[in-house]
Amino acid sequence: MQIFQTEINDGLAEVLNSKASISYASALEPCSKSMPKYFKSIASVDDSDLYYTQSILVSTSWNKNDDIFDKNEVWGAKRSPEHKPTNIEHDESQIVGHIVANWPITQDGLLIDENTPVENLPDKYDILTASVIYRSYTIPELKDRAEALIKEIESGNKFVSMECFFGGFDYGLINKSTGEYKILARNDSTSFLTKYLRAYGGFGEHENYRIGRVLRNITFSGKGFVNKPANPDSIIFTKDSFKFLDNTEKNHGFSNMGVLDHKSNINAETEIMKEKEVASTELDCTEAKASAEAKITELSSILETSKAEFDAALAESKTQAEQLKVEFEEAAKKYNEDKEKMEASIKDLEIQLQSANETIAGYMKKEKKMMRKAALVDSGFENEQIDQIVDRFDGLDDETFAAMTEMMKEKDVASLEELIALSRESGVRLVACGM
Repeated sequence: MQIFQTEINDGLAEVLNSKASISYASALEPCSKSMPKYFKSIASVDDSDLYYTQSILVSTSWNKNDDIFDKNEVWGAKRSPEHKPTNIEHDESQIVGHIVANWPITQDGLLIDENTPVENLPDKYDILTASVIYRSYTIPELKDRAEALIKEIESGNKFVSMECFFGGFDYGLINKSTGEYKILARNDSTSFLTKYLRAYGGFGEHENYRIGRVLRNITFSGKGFVNKPANPDSIIFTKDSFKFLDNTEKNHGFSNMGVLDHKSNINAETEIMKEKEVASTELDCTEAKASAEAKITELSSILETSKAEFDAALAESKTQAEQLKVEFEEAAKKYNEDKEKMEASIKDLEIQLQSANETIAGYMKKEKKMMRKAALVDSGFENEQIDQIVDRFDGLDDETFAAMTEMMKEKDVASLEELIALSRESGVRLVACGM
């Protein structure tokens, strides 16, 4: 089967390769000896070493597994079941017989001529299959197995399940609003729909459509005797079902060779089918309920685990947050303490700086006086006068004081009074001294 890139991306490659065959269950009953000769296998139904059964192998319909058996595909494969093995529960190690003949029949139980053109086929028809069970064994265990199987068939507790291979598939779509049915070819651009098929883990729906798998290139490979039916629409044949209809035209020219006398059996068969369909539906509902409960249990477990993990993560986050809060408060406290220490240090340094500035200013003032006194000594002033002049003119800048001292030398000023008088005569304004 061709697998498209979209299906590979969706993780379906392995399941597509592994599920290229299916089984399809139908009901079966012992074969009636009054069955028309056309429907009999070549061997005699009177052979004591064989046990004959007949059942509907497949119907051209949309089955409960969302597999669609297209009437054209089934018609092309109608002869492929012949001579294929039968087994118990699809176990190939438990082969119990084989298929000897099969015929296409209408829903009314009439044989469909094999030369019927495909376009003239009814939309829904069945493949009726006859098979034999081996019952003449020399090994006691195998003989007991065959007789137990026959007993289950005769008690109505056994069904058949069709087995087939297929080479590919397309998509069958039913519009859920209008009921319109159409087939969509599977190709590279439509292969994204595969993941929605129930056969590959989907729910059988996409947007507003119910979606099924239209099987292509079918080869029927056998059937199994099983306990669980999967085809509620299949006809269940009883020993009294195969009565002849006296209508040669309706039965394709075979005199007294009809399949079912529905005039006498249709009501009984309908009731049987209804009962089996209800039982099948109840079984499916029980299984669906069990599956849903298991899923709920699984999801609850996942939820509990997730909640526990979340609670643990939340508790850990709270612990980390508390730890971070403590660390932050400690860091803030240390910062404030360091800030206070630094501010105290800065204040202390400012005091020290002010004291140093005052000391330097004192030294500079003292040095200025000493330099000025030296200049006045050079000008010939007495020590007593020098102290008075320095103190009196302390506010003069160095340049002005130097100019005054030079003038005193030139004028030969010997006292403070003379210096003041000289400054007035010369027009020198000693602003700093208030003169």
